[in-house]
Amino acid sequence: MTHDKIWEVLCRHVLDVLDDVRKDEVQPGRSLRELGANSLDRMDILVGAVNELRLDVPTAALASTPTLGELAELLRARREQQ
Repeated sequence: MTHDKIWEVLCRHVLDVLDDVRKDEVQPGRSLRELGANSLDRMDILVGAVNELRLDVPTAALASTPTLGELAELLRARREQQ
């Protein structure tokens, strides 16, 4: 799966959970916190994306990715490993 497809999945989950965020605000250099996501929102976004992509990603790895771009790259790398 390409980085672009993974980015699409991640963006869709961000926009589904964070109702007040516009699509143009979801940028690779932004963090979920910057977009106003609280800890439950972040978990909903991450679990939704990981489940849709059918990945097994340790929670600690997800927590260590500060930006959406880094998170997308982590998910892409995990996808290639599986």
